Amino acid sequence: MQVYKNSEELIDQIRKSYQQFIDEYEGITDDVADDRIEQVEKTPREMLSYQVGWINMILSWEKAEKGGQDITTPTPGYKWDQIRQLYDDFNVKYGSQGLDNEKEELGKAVEDLIEWINQMSHDELFKPGERKWATTKAMWPVAKWIRINAISPFTNYSRQVKKWKNFNLRQKA
Repeated sequence: MQVYKNSEELIDQIRKSYQQFIDEYEGITDDVADDRIEQVEKTPREMLSYQVGWINMILSWEKAEKGGQDITTPTPGYKWDQIRQLYDDFNVKYGSQGLDNEKEELGKAVEDLIEWINQMSHDELFKPGERKWATTKAMWPVAKWIRINAISPFTNYSRQVKKWKNFNLRQKA
């Protein structure tokens, strides 16, 4: 497991993995973004929607906790065993306005994530139990939630989008 010494390392990794991910969208247009191939589980639009949805969901947990509200994870109306339906709803919510809009939304979500990280103390970010929403049986610190739901998918999906492009766009050329 990747361990970050401080918030700067975490932010650097977010920026690097985000940029690598978003750069893979070069050459992908709305008319092909939903094309499914058997070599890759999700379409490029689904991967983008997943990232926008998860980052916004984490930010919403933080906002709710700061506002003294009760937090339902993963989000109201869903249980953890209904995560596939949540992903489908991310696609409807974020994927219906076109790739350019969705990429813009993801860029804003990443900047909001970084801004939030910059406001957190070292303990809030790296010590387990500092946020109610992050206090589970696993006792992950907030930084691990960020790594698992932002950095790791950016890294994995970069490879998946590249593979999708190699199979899908090459066949159309």
